[in-house]
Amino acid sequence: MVRALGFLLISTSAFAAVWKPHPIKVIAGVPLKAQDIKPYTPPKLKAEPPLEPTDVKVVEVTVPEAAIEIRPWSSPMVGNAIQGARLAIRGVVSAKGRGCSGKVWYALEPFGYVCSREVRPTSEPATTEQVVQMREGMRLPFQYVMALIKEGDKLPMWASLEELKKGEEPERELEKGDTIAVEKPIVWENQKYWLTVEQKIIPQKGFSLMGAGASWHGLQITDAISLPFGWTLPEKTNAYAVAPEASKTKPDAVLDRRTRVNIVDEKMVGKKKWLKVTFAEAAPPATFGEIFSEVERKKAKTSDAAVAPPAPENPNPLAALPEAWVLADSVNEVRKLERPPTVRPEIDRWIDVDLGEQVLVAYEADKPVFATIVASGRAIPTPMGTYPVWAKVSAITMKNQPYEDKEYFVNKVPWSTFFQWHNAIHGAYWHDRFGAVKSHGCVNVAPLDAKWVFEWVTPPLPPGWTGLRPLELLKSPHVVVRNSHMKNQFRQDRPIGPPDRELESQRLEEAEQRRADEEAAAQTVATPTPGNAPATTPTPVPAPTPSAP
Repeated sequence: MVRALGFLLISTSAFAAVWKPHPIKVIAGVPLKAQDIKPYTPPKLKAEPPLEPTDVKVVEVTVPEAAIEIRPWSSPMVGNAIQGARLAIRGVVSAKGRGCSGKVWYALEPFGYVCSREVRPTSEPATTEQVVQMREGMRLPFQYVMALIKEGDKLPMWASLEELKKGEEPERELEKGDTIAVEKPIVWENQKYWLTVEQKIIPQKGFSLMGAGASWHGLQITDAISLPFGWTLPEKTNAYAVAPEASKTKPDAVLDRRTRVNIVDEKMVGKKKWLKVTFAEAAPPATFGEIFSEVERKKAKTSDAAVAPPAPENPNPLAALPEAWVLADSVNEVRKLERPPTVRPEIDRWIDVDLGEQVLVAYEADKPVFATIVASGRAIPTPMGTYPVWAKVSAITMKNQPYEDKEYFVNKVPWSTFFQWHNAIHGAYWHDRFGAVKSHGCVNVAPLDAKWVFEWVTPPLPPGWTGLRPLELLKSPHVVVRNSHMKNQFRQDRPIGPPDRELESQRLEEAEQRRADEEAAAQTVATPTPGNAPATTPTPVPAPTPSAP
């Protein structure tokens, strides 16, 4: 689905009247002004061509990932299908030398077209299962390893085993914290390696096996569950019979992390907000092995039993305290949001992401149906605004853009629902810090929650497909990103839709110019001035502060 990330020029139609063509400064973490946001321009598509009959009923993908287009003849992509997937077809269209090397286009069920050079006819039945599924006993579709090395050290990744055998240079150097999905261990010339799921090669030394992924999952909201409610965030949350005036007051009860409480009242005590709560559900058990595997625990000579906190003797810590007061800052609050005016009445599915509370709530019409905790952007804030979902990708590698200075590589991120440029709601298998800011800008959720959101957002991913773009962007389920802790909690920070190629090129040009200026300034400082230099060491001239990318 990488090719799909750079196609349409899409933005918010609400600002069409005020936009003027001029250079646009897209700065990470800084909202744009209304006049800087490009208006939405839907792609101009020709009518679907008449289909010719064919005896071929199913085709099999023969390339690593086939491109599926909205129309034949080089139109925008609508998705991808993985090698080996068998796709049902509904007819053919002659290529006539346009975009398919003179071959034919197969019209797929339920929509889309694939060039015949990327598939072959087969007598086997069409694929009926999703490409990415959870592995048995895990909450993730792959086994992952993480680079646990010193800052500044590098680990090689070769494009294939053949490249390693031939002594070729690695295609990438991996850094501390980078993660890779692996298929199996292999040995070459007495050295141990991992074969990745993409058939690349990495050494075993320096990488640590990861576990099954965080077991946390959100809550299906039924009529029996009343809002507002919340989950406690700290490892231990003090609860009081009366909201205390002094911070050193002894608590009447202590709640474990992620205890669910009903919120029945609130008040200010000084400058602090307190919530009156009742007990709703006990905290889930905490385990060490969610992120790192049993192998890693054995290396550390420890176990779940040795490091996990003991199970509470009383599953209801508020049993003797029917109502209690807790600090609002210690609770991720879930409250019903009235439909914002940016979500039109005909949009029947939409998602509220509250950056202030670090929670996500899914709505069907105006009814909340699901809620969970998230980890949004820390160094680069998640953009606020209303964004129609522009793509779904079952598993995608996320890495730094060319204009970003900090490199990272996170392989096969599962169940990614893209709502704005490179930002997505996706599963995070490398941490369990949900409920607090953590990410590079995306909305991190636990793997089980990512799968739920991915499957709930319409349309569903057809079997055999790895990625999907909605046919009509403005009719796609909307994601509302806001901050309830701000006075003006709603604003539009970014254009809607996928990355804009023009603006991406502009960001790269600005980054390259900044890097060149920094290098020139560094060389100027390092080069001694000709002539009679003073005997004392001159004070270095500081390099100019670069502008944000």
